[in-house]
Amino acid sequence: MRTFSLEHIARIEGHLNFTVIVKDKGVIEAKAEALEGTRLLERLLIGKSYLEVPDIVSRMCGVCQAIHRLTSVQALESAFGITLPEELEKLRKIVAIGGHLQSHILHLFMFVLPDFMGYRNVLEMLPEHGSLVSKAFRLKKIANDITEAVGGRAIHPVTPVVGGFSKLPSRRALEVSLNRAREFKKLAEELLPSILSLEMPEFERKTRYVSLYHGGEFPLLRGSVKVSEGWSFKPLEYEEHIEYITERYSTARHYVLKEGKAEYMVGALARVNINYDFLSDTAKAAAETYGLKYPNYSPFENNKAQALEILHFADEMVDLIEDVLFRPAKSEKVDFKVKAGEGISITEAPRGLLIHHYKVDGRGRLEEANIITPTAQNYKNMEADLAAYTAKLIPNGVEDLEFELKKLIRAYDPCVSCSARFFREH
Repeated sequence: MRTFSLEHIARIEGHLNFTVIVKDKGVIEAKAEALEGTRLLERLLIGKSYLEVPDIVSRMCGVCQAIHRLTSVQALESAFGITLPEELEKLRKIVAIGGHLQSHILHLFMFVLPDFMGYRNVLEMLPEHGSLVSKAFRLKKIANDITEAVGGRAIHPVTPVVGGFSKLPSRRALEVSLNRAREFKKLAEELLPSILSLEMPEFERKTRYVSLYHGGEFPLLRGSVKVSEGWSFKPLEYEEHIEYITERYSTARHYVLKEGKAEYMVGALARVNINYDFLSDTAKAAAETYGLKYPNYSPFENNKAQALEILHFADEMVDLIEDVLFRPAKSEKVDFKVKAGEGISITEAPRGLLIHHYKVDGRGRLEEANIITPTAQNYKNMEADLAAYTAKLIPNGVEDLEFELKKLIRAYDPCVSCSARFFREH
């Protein structure tokens, strides 16, 4: 039996080790070991006012903070029976898209690209690829600016609140944002070929893919949950289909589908596999240009799926800002009454399906909370992929096995801090 560890994996969010065990007769086992400290976040929410909760949960992570806030707000609105007008929903979606673009750009250009261009990090790329890196930073800056214009801050937006917004963006701020969104779209179309043209390792393993499905648009904040095998369920039914597993070696729960105790994948590849038809024309044209076919069963292709999403969201962001300029929101918030209730919101975070589930008392204070993050859902699939990829590489005598395995882990774009919040012994 041979055991080796992938420790201190660089260019991911948080602290994650992987242990790979090669047993007799070629049996391989992989363990995703989240190493973040115990944070007990759900317990910290108990007794907190609904006014405080979105601020607290957005601090789970500095990368996917925008979608945590929006998902939290939507869950509370579900508990109170609040329905927003379309104009406010569109403004919320702009904030969500800004967060996705921030995250995808960071992952693809700062974390992934160095692997495929032969560099240890993005700083080493500067002498020969300074223009590319500079343009990537410009994309990130524009995404930050638009998020700040609508959300109040580039990181940890503050304006989305239960019932709407604490403050609406001015018309001037939206006009400036529209110009920046058009610049982003043009620059993204120029820059994304550097990702879409990359040659990914030859590895496929068919699994179950799970994402939101809206039926008429690429999903982000609303929809049912669809599994690639062809069945779906409503957000209210998630506990009937998603089951947690507590592993001694990890400070994060792992998740499987109750149907068959099966691992599954969430994230950009799952979204594109299930919702390819709803991508923008620009994204579809790029997929055709670079020979990308879906469904795709290589976890490495999650990188290119994120690139297609950037192109799609660039188009959608322009359309949304034009829409809210043409038909601005009439008021910041809708009237509502605080009451006892239970609310669930399932959205698409940059890394995949995100679930917030709250029970609230008559004073608007939380009695129960459950948060399921994308990376926690991906751990079991990551383990299965890493085991299968190791089995493929070892007979071929790969020169740097650990480097190749780390590339696979980075392709998932794991956010360990979000996933590792508690630890419970069996």
